[in-house]
Amino acid sequence: MKQFLLSALTLILLGAAGNVKAVAADGGESTPGEVEAVDLGLSVKWANMNVGAKRDSGFGSYFAWGEIKPKAFYSWGTYIWSKDNTQFLTKYSTSDRMTQLVPSDDAARANWGGQWRMPTLEECEELADPDKCQWEWTTKDGVNGYKVTGRKTGNSIFLPITGFRFYEGVQFRAVKGIYWTATLYNANPNKAWCLEFDFSDVDVHYGNLSSNRFSGRCIRAVR
Repeated sequence: MKQFLLSALTLILLGAAGNVKAVAADGGESTPGEVEAVDLGLSVKWANMNVGAKRDSGFGSYFAWGEIKPKAFYSWGTYIWSKDNTQFLTKYSTSDRMTQLVPSDDAARANWGGQWRMPTLEECEELADPDKCQWEWTTKDGVNGYKVTGRKTGNSIFLPITGFRFYEGVQFRAVKGIYWTATLYNANPNKAWCLEFDFSDVDVHYGNLSSNRFSGRCIRAVR
């Protein structure tokens, strides 16, 4: 009888452990409890808040492209994938021809775990497509930004204007929302594609100062 009870208890514990492991694999042990995956009717689900934020109107943390921790100063000299204080790149360059961040260099995966990752260029273009999502300029908790509603599902996320980190300061925080994608700009590997918006325009591009890879930008994860 004692052997039977021990065997039954072992099976129960193993079953519980299996359930815990399944939850961890789905959400990630490091994923904050407030984070949700919102179905906008697109190819991926979008997080309801930025990486490092405590609520959906929070800016969250600022990351250089391909770095997984925020820092106090953003420049080529402090960038992990540049050599010394130059724009000579040691990874994601014309030499290695890598154009998408690998999971170990993905700030969303590193900070939240599970299936979370940074969105690709194509996924941001899908989000910005007016035929797939309605973008409504609004204010939440005193923060300006866009309510983005999926036309198929009617579900929404809020994207606050964030600005970007350049050297020790934050630029355009009250003017622009600027978010990294996981996709390198092939024609100039010093830059990466980004989702950027203000009160009058939403675009996915590479062409301004904030898209230099060393600058700090916010991240809205997908899964």
